[in-house]
Amino acid sequence: MRVADCAPAQGVAGAGHSLLRERVCARTLRWIAAAVALGLAGHLVVLLWAQHDFTPVEALVALHSNMFAEGEGLYWGVNRHPYTISPYGPIFYAVSGWLQHCGVPAYQSGRVLSFAALLASLYFCWRILGHLTGNRFARISGVILAASTANVLFWGTVGQTDLLACCFSLAAFDAYLRSRGGGEAKHLVLSGFLVVLAVFTKQTFLAAGGAVAIGLLWEDRKRAAWWIPAMTAVGAGIAFALNAVTHGGYFEDAVWANINPFAWYKLTQHIQYLILSGAGVIVTALAGAWRMSRRTAPLYIYAGLATGIWLATAPKIGSDLNYQVEMSVALAMCAAVGLDRLEFFSVLFSARRQWITLLQIPLLLHVGLNLLLTARVVAERALMEPYKRAETETLRPFVERPGRLFSTHYDSLVRYRGRIEVEPLIYGLLVRAGVTDPAPVTRDFTTRQFATVILAENVFAPGQGDEDAEMAHLPDPLIEAIRNNYKVVRQVDGPNTVYIYEPRN
Repeated sequence: MRVADCAPAQGVAGAGHSLLRERVCARTLRWIAAAVALGLAGHLVVLLWAQHDFTPVEALVALHSNMFAEGEGLYWGVNRHPYTISPYGPIFYAVSGWLQHCGVPAYQSGRVLSFAALLASLYFCWRILGHLTGNRFARISGVILAASTANVLFWGTVGQTDLLACCFSLAAFDAYLRSRGGGEAKHLVLSGFLVVLAVFTKQTFLAAGGAVAIGLLWEDRKRAAWWIPAMTAVGAGIAFALNAVTHGGYFEDAVWANINPFAWYKLTQHIQYLILSGAGVIVTALAGAWRMSRRTAPLYIYAGLATGIWLATAPKIGSDLNYQVEMSVALAMCAAVGLDRLEFFSVLFSARRQWITLLQIPLLLHVGLNLLLTARVVAERALMEPYKRAETETLRPFVERPGRLFSTHYDSLVRYRGRIEVEPLIYGLLVRAGVTDPAPVTRDFTTRQFATVILAENVFAPGQGDEDAEMAHLPDPLIEAIRNNYKVVRQVDGPNTVYIYEPRN
């Protein structure tokens, strides 16, 4: 028998093996997607069930949303009562406050909003990848990589602004991609509108708008000539209008009070977590960058800008892992596009021996590790809930007591007061920076205007809290006023040990 006679049979066999490997890949992706969906379901159950804060900032956002819904406004400024800062745009506060006004519990109003934004963000990831690649496996992989990232799921189930802002940014980028190549101008207008929504949800979500502007300058300067000035004018107009309505409070709260001191150990913490949980995605995204095309370049620009914003803001005191959310989602999409540009799936299905197939190792490690992190977060939230409930119930008589209350225990304020008078951490930072005058609050302590004081430290133990820049440590004048006019009446041990003070005599 001649070799030529065997070729068709070998070709059929090769095609059959390729089809089999494709089916195995599809089945594997379905199983991974099911595990990711299980993690989402676990988060959903816990966020609906838990009645206490997941993060201190979540409690503050719930308080500000409730105060806004009750007509007490937002953006009080750095030298006006109440001495608390609303550091984000008004959109999340308004929607969450409206939900609270309609009867939705305080924490669930923000969490449900964030979870809906998380699901919408994954949908826009699918749409964005559809504009950039025709490979179905690459699109599915990108959505799975984003949805499996534990940090994205964590902040997508907390009542904070990040996922709603991210959702608006991704929607804006999707609308821009629809307008490319001479598409309808209405999509570009929609993109600009969504960019504005993203920025006025959280000010740092500028990457999508920047990517659209750069993309237009590169591809369609006629449209760039009206889009960039129009968006700048609209954004500036809204910002100045908000500032005028709040008598200067918007710029003071959302801009100047947000410029916290920097500490480089914060950036080190961020980088350590990013390497631990995102190295696989980063490696794949960088590998695909070498094959970047004109079609996929805007996505890499978006990811680069999001990374730059993260590097510029992560080192500040008070930053948390939510600063990585937009960058993580953008890198997941870049990894998916990189797989397509490297022809990863065709090489994998044909069993060709190329280094590209090794990328499945870091990607599977990414998914596996992040699923474990997600399971840990869900379990920790469920296990901590009874302890937080007991702690907050112990504080209830003191929080509900008539009279003014100064408290660092924000969760009990959400449960039993619905408002806050002084936010110790930011207030302390602003006083030390010389921005806020401590005299009014010091005078209130000196004249014993607060019927109850709840602090995370015992002020009669000198120096406690000084070494931790992120602890709500009060300025020295307030500490001295409390020492002279208040006494400790109880210590409450729990997830957050606190000390309860009452006026002397």
